[in-house]
Amino acid sequence: MCLFCSIFHAGIRRYIANTSMPIPDDLDHLLSFFCTEKTPWILIAFPTLGIEKQVPKTTSSDESFSWVMQKLDHCKDNHPDCVSYLSTAVLPKRVVFVGTVTEPALRLYESQGESDPYTCLSYCWGHRPFLRTLVSNFESHKTCIEPKHLPPTFNDAIDYTRRLGVQYIWIDSLCIVQDSLDDWREEAGKMTSIFHNAFLVLSATGSADAYGGLYASFPSDFETLAVRVDTRTNRVLTSEEVDADPTLHKTETIYVRRAFSHVQVDILDRRLKTAPLLPTLRRGWIFQERFLSARVLHFGPQELYFECLGNCACQCTHGNIEERISWTWEERDTHTDSHTFHNQISKTYFSPSLWRRMDHDALVTVWHTLVRDYKKLELTYEKDLFPAISGLAREMSIARAAKYADSEMGKRSGYFAGLWRDSLIRDLCWHLDRFSLPNLALRSTGKVTMAQGLRSWKERPCDWRAPTWSWGSVNASVVFIGSPTDIHKDMCEVLDVSCTTAGSDEMGEITGGKLVLRGQILRATVKRSRFISKQEPLPWEVLDLDMQGLPEFWQQEVYVDDGCEDLLRLLDEEKRPDDDRLTVYCFLLAKVAIGRQDRAVFLMLKKVKGASGGETGQGVYQRFGMFELTEPPRRGEQVPKATWEERFKVLAHAKEEVVTII
Repeated sequence: MCLFCSIFHAGIRRYIANTSMPIPDDLDHLLSFFCTEKTPWILIAFPTLGIEKQVPKTTSSDESFSWVMQKLDHCKDNHPDCVSYLSTAVLPKRVVFVGTVTEPALRLYESQGESDPYTCLSYCWGHRPFLRTLVSNFESHKTCIEPKHLPPTFNDAIDYTRRLGVQYIWIDSLCIVQDSLDDWREEAGKMTSIFHNAFLVLSATGSADAYGGLYASFPSDFETLAVRVDTRTNRVLTSEEVDADPTLHKTETIYVRRAFSHVQVDILDRRLKTAPLLPTLRRGWIFQERFLSARVLHFGPQELYFECLGNCACQCTHGNIEERISWTWEERDTHTDSHTFHNQISKTYFSPSLWRRMDHDALVTVWHTLVRDYKKLELTYEKDLFPAISGLAREMSIARAAKYADSEMGKRSGYFAGLWRDSLIRDLCWHLDRFSLPNLALRSTGKVTMAQGLRSWKERPCDWRAPTWSWGSVNASVVFIGSPTDIHKDMCEVLDVSCTTAGSDEMGEITGGKLVLRGQILRATVKRSRFISKQEPLPWEVLDLDMQGLPEFWQQEVYVDDGCEDLLRLLDEEKRPDDDRLTVYCFLLAKVAIGRQDRAVFLMLKKVKGASGGETGQGVYQRFGMFELTEPPRRGEQVPKATWEERFKVLAHAKEEVVTII
């Protein structure tokens, strides 16, 4: 066994008692091997090791607080983007006045537009009830809020705010009147400025609810263990050999411990069977709270983690974490666990401050990426989907408008149910993310039948939330067709798009919407896919389309938003092909050149019987899904001699139509 393997073997033996057993696929935890900043020369022999630090026993300790103050001072002196974020900061409409460490106080304060620093608390509500501001206690809260009535997370955040020398904190459940829908909608629309202007956001990253508290003690099972190497013989020493005569050997020490739950590390690693330790990063509201703010301090289960627009660092790691991360946006889309990328990157990679420096194509990619990650997160109330991202949408709107204020592109700007007018056709090219469905995690175990898998494909919300052409009309995560390097060409014309909202926030909760397009449309019939003979076909493999002129061996991908199980039931009943329930209409959205292959992208539509809203001669439809038709791959440098129309002969049977989609 080589020295490198011996070191790993010795470290693993600390955690797996029976060394004759193979390492299981479903690991309980990951291990981290490292040296300290006192012995950096070890990296010459073992360059794959990192330099890490010993961590304070508690995140509430003076040592931990000193570390935070160093990061804040460094940010203030070296990060102009962070300073500019806070230069015009004013207090929100309401904050909680906390006083000082020596003269504590606690009451709800209605501001007068003062320019004072304040913190924000970002946390999971959980299911247990806790004190909130209501119409009935609003006036009494302006006089006094009793600390004994607050959950631990609130009291810890108030304590930390005082230690920072800040006298105000914003906590949503206390600063928004929770049983006033008008107040909630008004304040929810201000999330951009509330978190943008905060001196520091305190994130209860390791707590599952308001009772988990901010602070954590260092877990005993994360204690650091030492592996000693005799540098003269290049041999790992046993503890008995070291204890027998410490002076006999010239040794260097390599350390091993359980890997910490970093904000940037893939905490949803598929190899881990334990539950993720950073629950706030799974919550939809907290997604925008993190990226709207200039500075966030994460209180994790083992350590503190600080991130701002120019830096991200944790207590266990030497230096800044972003120095070890070099992924670009293009690389991000090929990362095997890109569905958790918002947990793996710092604010310097995914922040509105960067958007103002990006071109239009980059902004489109960023928004698609943001939607894909956001849609994988959890919301207590389905109706919160658009309000919980309205702050980021507002920042994206500012970035787009600034680039095209005096151009034709600027005249076509606007935000409609999560889609943008200046990239509307590309934004319409979404389908359910095949890798996000809950049944996929169990498929390899054989515990999921096809029927169960198809039932999980029923993804419409319980109550209407968005027009069917919006990704907000489904609950699952979505992906967008094409990448930044693909060539995308619009094949239809947008005649009109509009939405109505529940309140004054045009980016908030939606009550209605329609889209009017002009382009080519084909009638098709749903049939069973040739893959249906597989023992366990996946949901997107069970259906194909049959239409006039469709090439037999071209690749079809049929993504049904909802109702796949119902269609299969109809097919099982051997319904005639002309049954209206098996009829869909394919509306050509775009063509996408992916490598050496061209792909036609269609909206699958169903006619809405008796619907109003379409003008004379128009059909009114609902989106049913997405259909992709891809030509066979070309060989070598072969260039097609035929035109797009000649190769995609199926389009010769299409007719031009104006469609209204609701």
